[in-house]
Amino acid sequence: MPVPSQTAAVESGRLLLADIVYERLMAVIVSGELAPGEVVREEEIGAWLSVSRTPVRDAMRRLGDQDLLAYQPNRGSRVAPLDPHHLDDVLDVVATLCGQAAARVAPDLGAADLAVVEAHLEQATKAHANGEGITRALELDAAFDVLLERAGNRMLTRTVVGMRPHVDRLLGLLPGYPEPQVVESKTAALVEALRSRDPRTAGDAVHDLVLELGRTLMAEAVRRGLAA
Repeated sequence: MPVPSQTAAVESGRLLLADIVYERLMAVIVSGELAPGEVVREEEIGAWLSVSRTPVRDAMRRLGDQDLLAYQPNRGSRVAPLDPHHLDDVLDVVATLCGQAAARVAPDLGAADLAVVEAHLEQATKAHANGEGITRALELDAAFDVLLERAGNRMLTRTVVGMRPHVDRLLGLLPGYPEPQVVESKTAALVEALRSRDPRTAGDAVHDLVLELGRTLMAEAVRRGLAA
């Protein structure tokens, strides 16, 4: 699917223009609207968002640093393909760090925070059942954000947030997969683990959810020819 043809001009505000372009471009990559391998041209992005090439170039550089865009000499930039080996490394790191955050906060996680986590996980399972891949990803991210914030480790959070778009791409490209009961059982296990307030139980539940769901999606992406 090409760059959206309908102009979506950015509005001035507190965010830098390059930040807004980065977020818009990130969104269409993660959602799969810009498919893996698709060419991304500065002039087309600029026309889409009604901005000059300078903020577009900066945004594309940042996405390249995150391995979401791949530059090819004399051919321009393309949306990075889904590389199973790279994704497996990403899943390992994200699962480990999110598990560490959960283990750290589990004993002292307040009732209000636990309720927020549960609400996001419930919305994630509903989105999954409805085949809404991006909503599913955003709700899972929001649930983990509560744990990351309470953990209070900025470097840990920065690392997870920087790598998370790769996981979200899988969730966006494969809506409704795997079977709803698989996701329901994993999220239910996570809630029970957090309620137990046991660090190891909570950490293992988060780690397993991220790693097992991610690897299940990755295997399906390979089977469908979306990753190689």
